[in-house]
Amino acid sequence: MEHLHEKTQERRRLNGQIMRSPMKVFGAFGDLGKQVFADGALSKKHKELTALAVAVSQNCFD
Repeated sequence: MEHLHEKTQERRRLNGQIMRSPMKVFGAFGDLGKQVFADGALSKKHKELTALAVAVSQNCFD
């Protein structure tokens, strides 16, 4: 089983490769995430906690 640090390093490496590619979808998806979690009717903190609760309830550990 991989350690969290190793998974994080691999994810960053792959994300870097994707960001250097000519594809625009990955960057647009990241921008969308920033907009979704921006403060608004709900604070960023409450949105993140809600997302965490959903992930835990669905056994999404990554």
